[in-house]
Amino acid sequence: MASQPKKLMKIFFMPMDGVGHINACVGMAQALAKRGHQIYFLTNPMFAGSYSKHGFQEFVLQSDVKKQMLAGNGENNDKKAHPIKAFAPMLQKMRENGMLSGKTPFEKIKIFDPNEEEEVDLMAKIYEEMKEVHPKIVELIEQEKPDLIIVDHFLVPPCIAYGKTPWAFLFSGNPIFILDHPELPPISSGYPTNDRTHWDEFREKFSKGFPAAIRYRQNMLNKDFGYPDVPSNQFLFQSPYLNIYGYPEELDYTDLITLPETYVRLDAFCRDSPESFELPTEFKAKIKPGDKLIYVSMGSMGSIDVDLMKRLVAELVKSPHKYIFSMGPAHDQYELADNMWGEGFLPQTKLLPLVDLVITHGGNNTVTETFSFGKPMIVLPLFGDQYDNAQRITEKGYGNRMNGYLFKEGELCQMIDKMLDDKEMQQRCLAAAKRLSATNSKEKACEKIEQIVEQLSSK
Repeated sequence: MASQPKKLMKIFFMPMDGVGHINACVGMAQALAKRGHQIYFLTNPMFAGSYSKHGFQEFVLQSDVKKQMLAGNGENNDKKAHPIKAFAPMLQKMRENGMLSGKTPFEKIKIFDPNEEEEVDLMAKIYEEMKEVHPKIVELIEQEKPDLIIVDHFLVPPCIAYGKTPWAFLFSGNPIFILDHPELPPISSGYPTNDRTHWDEFREKFSKGFPAAIRYRQNMLNKDFGYPDVPSNQFLFQSPYLNIYGYPEELDYTDLITLPETYVRLDAFCRDSPESFELPTEFKAKIKPGDKLIYVSMGSMGSIDVDLMKRLVAELVKSPHKYIFSMGPAHDQYELADNMWGEGFLPQTKLLPLVDLVITHGGNNTVTETFSFGKPMIVLPLFGDQYDNAQRITEKGYGNRMNGYLFKEGELCQMIDKMLDDKEMQQRCLAAAKRLSATNSKEKACEKIEQIVEQLSSK
């Protein structure tokens, strides 16, 4: 029986805009709520309701930045539109500049310059919004007096980072981002752990890109409110108290390095979804005995690349298997074939038990949730930590990786058949899922979080 907390806490969560960040934080929040803690989410109007549907209270932080994004997308006139559609201009630019393409991870490193237009589209808007809502965050902390604040964000509000309330940094991606250790491959490289041939070159170029842009904007934010600059080698603003990440032990990098004392690892953030799910009768009738069912999810950002989704449909229509597509926000811009069924957005954790294999972009939530259900993966990474997930899954024997933009006709179908025939890989995946269900790492993570906050409050 799990131990019960000595003190029930009031906990603030502050996730960054993005389905993966939201789902990870909800999963962690659900585990803490089951132990009696009171959960509040700080959100913006774009994602308001994403947390209340799970039973959590919300504080909506209004900003002119988000109002402009919503207005520019026609969101005010289309209540059914998914929030990710407000990011359509940015995603279109990612297609144009090659981020959503078959280029290598090295070619996709963007040398961010705060004066360049491309940087303005991402980090500047995050900074502008954070600056605008910062006074409201200060007010809420003073008013509600939370016992703990959990942040999953590129920029950490200075009032939290330097405040008196204990705070935790939650990272919802591949842990290599926050471990950032010389014994590990460079962040976003997708390089193998046993070959250091190009590590130094990649690491040097990457350090001048995204980390420099984040550091620049964090320092601007700190200066705005009278706080000091961050260290010159800092990437993500980690907590001196507690840093949390979700990654299965089988894939984790603890075989190569030792975790710092302030780190808490759990196998997966997997949230409980309130939606019910059942395959439509018409599609279910097409599934014959012996047929294999495969789930395809390229994430909310990858699936907005309609050309990529059409490419996958054109390849998989030649396969004898049946496919479930998470079609994404552009679901009305392409059609599925007869051996497929899908919708714009699906309750992923409900359908994963039904399938035999998963084709994914390699986002951390999909990877860890798929792993939790013991399903092999084919990872078609697009950018960022997806490359690191793809490589780790491949080298640990739980799936394979492929370039979704460059595979030749028939290659993806051949890989699918090969993996469906690989009994050893399937057993390895099932054994990992069995261990995950028995170890209850999320409960243990909650206990460690409680212990650390209790120790801090007693000082």
